[in-house]
Amino acid sequence: MIEAVKVEGLSYSYSDGTKALEGIDLTIYKGEKVVVVGPNGAGKTTFFLHLNGTIKNPAGNITVFGRSISEMRIEERIHEVGVVFQDPDDQLFMPTVFDDVAFGPVNMGLEENEVKKRVIKALLKVGLEGFETKVPHNLSYGQKKRLALAAVLSMEPKVLVLDEPTANLDPKSRADFISLINELNERDGITTIIAMHDVNALPELANRVYVLNRRIVAEGSPRKIFSDWELLRENNLEAPDVFKLFKVLNCFGYSSDDLPLSFDEAIQILTRTIEGKDGHIHLHVHEHTHKELSDVVNSYNHHRNNGKK
Repeated sequence: MIEAVKVEGLSYSYSDGTKALEGIDLTIYKGEKVVVVGPNGAGKTTFFLHLNGTIKNPAGNITVFGRSISEMRIEERIHEVGVVFQDPDDQLFMPTVFDDVAFGPVNMGLEENEVKKRVIKALLKVGLEGFETKVPHNLSYGQKKRLALAAVLSMEPKVLVLDEPTANLDPKSRADFISLINELNERDGITTIIAMHDVNALPELANRVYVLNRRIVAEGSPRKIFSDWELLRENNLEAPDVFKLFKVLNCFGYSSDDLPLSFDEAIQILTRTIEGKDGHIHLHVHEHTHKELSDVVNSYNHHRNNGKK
């Protein structure tokens, strides 16, 4: 496999001496979909800003496709790694949609015809074709999110980094944005690295998950990470709602080795189970049910329990 991003021993402290990152080691391969999760203040945004050289890293311990970020010119860095911020208003500052999307290619020194071609292509990818003359400030929040993404796509990055891409989106916009990210990964081959708290969307966007809490505390498949109750509790994380529901069903006698992480998986597993049991699922209460339920609830309600102390 080709290494897209490799980080070795990355540490960083803020100006007041507070440790933000400690000895980060990770490798992300070409074409992967990786999600980074962690509590607030875990260093996710700081880590992302290292990946495209916004935060300078003289040690040179970040490489993208084998090249050190610290040795690249800015035009090369933004072509290799594109970062989409959580709040699109932090990224949109030009008078028109066209100007915002053209800003990167212009600063890469591209010819006018190539800039126009890239703007049209990027807007088409995010579904904003025909918006060229509109004022970004007047767009809906979901449209601004897509515009911020288009502004990065116009630089044709090999690696796409997204900070909380589904935050504050309505259900339809959220679903559309998830589909768009997956399309960019699967159709265009863009490696995607995503930070998010939206654990219900995470299984659709991740092949692998890193848990970051100033340092890398765990790595694995979404199923492995969400099955580790202690890991979630210690890092103030949640599991997808459908996963927790099936843990509850297990307490009532429903047996399934593979608990679903998404709504679609839940349908498949339930259908398969019912078809194998003559069209019925039998739930019951036994002598250990209430104890098992209590354990499950306590395992996944650590936020609520902490709030009571």
